[in-house]
Amino acid sequence: MTNPFLSILSTQDLNRKVDELIKTWENYMSNPASGKENLKKFVRSEILKSWDRCQSIGLNPEQERAKSALTSDELKKLLSESDLLHAAKPIIDNIFEKLYGTGYLITLNDAQGKMIYLKGEPEVIRKTEKMNFSPGMDWSESAAGTNAIGTSIVSKKPIQVFAAEHFCKGFHPMTCSSSPIFHPYTKNVIGAIDFTGLWPSTQPHTLGLAVSLAKIIEQELFSIYKEKYQYLKEFFSHCKNKWKDNPLLVLSDENVPINGDSNLLKILNSKEPEFLKTNVQKTEIPKSKEKIFYKTSFYPGFIHKLERHGYELIHFESIVHKNKVIGSLIVFKEKQPKSVNVFRINRDRTIIGESAVMKNILRKCYQLASVNTPILLTGETGTGKELIARYLHENSTRKHKPFIAINCGAIPKDLIGSELFGYEGGTFTGSKKEGKKGKFEEADGGTIFLDEIGEMPVDLQVHLLRVLQKKEVTRLGSVKNIKVDIKVIAATNKDLSVMVEKGLFRKDLFFRLNVISITVPSLKEREEDILPIANYYLKHFAKKYNKMSPIYLDDEVKNIFLNYTWPGNIRELRNIIEHAVIFSNSETITKIHLPEYLNLKADEEQISTEKQFNLTPIEKAEMEQIKTLLIQTGWNKTAVSKELKIARSTLYRKLRKYNLTHPLHQTQT
Repeated sequence: MTNPFLSILSTQDLNRKVDELIKTWENYMSNPASGKENLKKFVRSEILKSWDRCQSIGLNPEQERAKSALTSDELKKLLSESDLLHAAKPIIDNIFEKLYGTGYLITLNDAQGKMIYLKGEPEVIRKTEKMNFSPGMDWSESAAGTNAIGTSIVSKKPIQVFAAEHFCKGFHPMTCSSSPIFHPYTKNVIGAIDFTGLWPSTQPHTLGLAVSLAKIIEQELFSIYKEKYQYLKEFFSHCKNKWKDNPLLVLSDENVPINGDSNLLKILNSKEPEFLKTNVQKTEIPKSKEKIFYKTSFYPGFIHKLERHGYELIHFESIVHKNKVIGSLIVFKEKQPKSVNVFRINRDRTIIGESAVMKNILRKCYQLASVNTPILLTGETGTGKELIARYLHENSTRKHKPFIAINCGAIPKDLIGSELFGYEGGTFTGSKKEGKKGKFEEADGGTIFLDEIGEMPVDLQVHLLRVLQKKEVTRLGSVKNIKVDIKVIAATNKDLSVMVEKGLFRKDLFFRLNVISITVPSLKEREEDILPIANYYLKHFAKKYNKMSPIYLDDEVKNIFLNYTWPGNIRELRNIIEHAVIFSNSETITKIHLPEYLNLKADEEQISTEKQFNLTPIEKAEMEQIKTLLIQTGWNKTAVSKELKIARSTLYRKLRKYNLTHPLHQTQT
């Protein structure tokens, strides 16, 4: 019985074997779509499958060297944190002493196929340097084609790749044998151990040696993880006392759930590692712990899963042991009922807050609601700044007092002073004999919302400054000061700091208004809210126009909405939904019900994409799947790559292939 993982069973007739493989490789590359049955006589099925994978992603078979994957600083950082290297390096160094003179290099590679350690004879290293066979290089199958390192990781099986079995021509001089290394608890591939040399040095036994070495490394990792996981388990118990009312989850630094509340583990389909259930000596947890907070880029996909099941992340803390980050404590709270995320201010005004950014703003507003300090709301036109102002008012102790909204940009400049501050009788031609209260007096005890504050004339800004500083107003034409008790909320879509520099806005007023500033995000920055807002307005307008209810968006319309840039923000979305409901006579909103300009925009983008990339139907489906996952995960590439079960390097290549970039990083399209 032949071994399907070995390319060479005997070192006899190596030259003939190489010649046969070169001819087979050339036949495949000249016409990869035909003659596969004949090729199976000369090429092992694992190699042929790998060639097909490489060909399907458009990898260049003439590639001569590996690509760089890590800078020297990134490699250094990776090595300092790698449990895999810590476990494997002494084993590799020891075995190399016994293999010296065989012409083989030994490499250690991470789960993405990046080489992180190399041990070998200087002469052999020099011969392979032109192929970039060195630490920091990408030897994943998607980047370097069929090769033992990358292919063993993809297939999760040990494999030997000889000469022209390599997909890329530049690596035909090589022979390599690699075995994947599995995590001792999760059983996921976490790396690969590889023996590489030039093909005249080929030996069948190197594959068996790689497999044996991988097992030894896994045993060493077992010991390392056992100590680390025990500490994390004790840390979980220690923190339960501090966070009595919150669900907790403790992860190892390689994102393995070590312990957590039973409901969280059940959702994640995870359980405590078996060895931790045995009686192990307790570990002392220091009272004073160093705290290091992860950046938001560290956001495992399963946290999104917990959030979808009603848990909200409120605290994220690193766990440090022996001066090294070994894991994370994640604290959740159960989300309040849906009504918190859909806040009804009154019958016609509602805030949808499904996205993390809006939830954060609403939490901040709730804390600020009863604070009398002025608040400045900034953001694009149509983002809902007035709704936020009303939310602040309705959650304050002033909610039973007036809420007065005035658009400073909609009032003629010669009237804005009298509107805001009032006037005494006879102040100007046409004024009321008895005079008139201004909006500040009308809002006494309540809240005044000054929209488009940047449009207020500079000569009137001093009056507003008096209101903020002394809590009093002076009517035009009067010297009498009137005390007022009001909360001032201002809003603008302009950069007031730039206006200050140009002399268009008073510096002292700017600093007085800008004590607390909240930026209301554009609709494109809160993509999770697009469809919920659309559904809200669907119900609203279906009722208004006596349409059948419920009304739904079909998938094509959803996709258009999620990929549109929304220059008019929520106001534009509201208008589009109203247009669609008016022209729809069914329960489903389709593309034909949308305004013509939106259809034209969607068609232009689709045609542009298809022309640019000449995508096949399979590629189009893949692109749409990736786009949907990116939106669902908030552009968390780690979560997307895990969902697709591909390496991050493969995902990055697909993002480049389909020209998928985060909307915030795009030039306006």
